[in-house]
Amino acid sequence: MIPYQKSKEIEKAIAFLVQVITTSGNNPKPVILHSILVGLSLAKLNYPIHVVQGGFLHDTIEDSNTSIKSVKEQFGDKVAAIVAACTYDHSIQNKTDQYKDAMRRAAVTGKDALIVMAADLIQNEPYYNQGDFTQYPWDKIKYFIKFAKSILKNDPIWEGLERVKQKIHGANQN
Repeated sequence: MIPYQKSKEIEKAIAFLVQVITTSGNNPKPVILHSILVGLSLAKLNYPIHVVQGGFLHDTIEDSNTSIKSVKEQFGDKVAAIVAACTYDHSIQNKTDQYKDAMRRAAVTGKDALIVMAADLIQNEPYYNQGDFTQYPWDKIKYFIKFAKSILKNDPIWEGLERVKQKIHGANQN
């Protein structure tokens, strides 16, 4: 059971997410559901509220017209730093360079940003076996696992990454 105060902070993040995505969202994918799953997965693993809120809000800058300033005003510096680190820099043209840049920024921001990035990758994994996806998402996950192993291997989120890693190996054997 999630404690009352933590529940109120989770609800605040969900309300903000829904508001910014429904008023200015620009991604045809189910961003709200995905973001809720990311945040709830972090709450179930008992991460601190700023990590959980970062999970709910990780795609808001990329997928809406909201700003990091708005996230900071509503949720504080820690959450804003996580969201900023998880936001891809679209001025970088190459998609591989984009995710490597985000992962580097997440590592500089700190372990909390890498935890949110891991939860995002785990929650996206079911989409990666669909016909319209290329090798790119699998390469991104493999890179992240190698990149973040020394930082996250003793963290609760690592078990989910290990499950994804096993699916990658299974997919590569087909």
